[in-house]
Amino acid sequence: MTENNKQKLTISILIRSILFNCLFYFIVVFTVLFLLAPLSLMKSPKPMRKAILKTIDFIIFLYDKVADVKIVEQGIENVPCNKGFIFCSKHMSNLDALVLYRRSPNLTALSKKELLRVPLLNLVFKKMGVIGINRGAGEAQKQTTEIVNILLHNKTPMIIFAEGTRTIVGERRPLKSGAFYFQQESSDLDIIIVAHNFGVAWPKKSIIKWPGTSIIEYFPPMPTDLEKKDFMIELDRRLLDRSEELML
Repeated sequence: MTENNKQKLTISILIRSILFNCLFYFIVVFTVLFLLAPLSLMKSPKPMRKAILKTIDFIIFLYDKVADVKIVEQGIENVPCNKGFIFCSKHMSNLDALVLYRRSPNLTALSKKELLRVPLLNLVFKKMGVIGINRGAGEAQKQTTEIVNILLHNKTPMIIFAEGTRTIVGERRPLKSGAFYFQQESSDLDIIIVAHNFGVAWPKKSIIKWPGTSIIEYFPPMPTDLEKKDFMIELDRRLLDRSEELML
């Protein structure tokens, strides 16, 4: 038993977890080396994105059948279509980004520029339209206007994590204010808060995948007329408070 889950660890759960982990990492490495990297050399990003989507579908299928974890999505009607917007998501495991990509298959992200120089990975990131940002206090904020213009012009959704890093059940970090500054650049850019309890079944730094149901919830776009203090209070309520409720 762990602090993150009230279930008792059994041989079955352990075996299922080890098997899923082995399959997961093998699939990720194989896909990047032999599918995504070659496909990233094509003129259109569509074949590579299709391969990513099929891979994610297969991983989630295995997560269900091998690890015995069901995924339930709520508030899907709040996710915009055919426009640029931002998913501001709770971050607890490798699963959250996969589910969000499956929901919006033209999803992109921010990445430190150092990662865009990693061989093979840089080809995949470039084809996905991943936006490189400079490290350091205030550097990302200087690129806010440029990033928002890219998202709106290309009608591309992007994922950000207001906590800045993965967290465990019960951990509550101060939220970063990037989502507020993105919204300030344009009222046309919807900020969709995403709460979930993925860390219960897939805990950070643990090989165990606890059987059960993982719930992800999409909120309506954040109001566009809030001052920073009120925006952050509402962000805290939607992202942290709601995620904690889903973990109970």
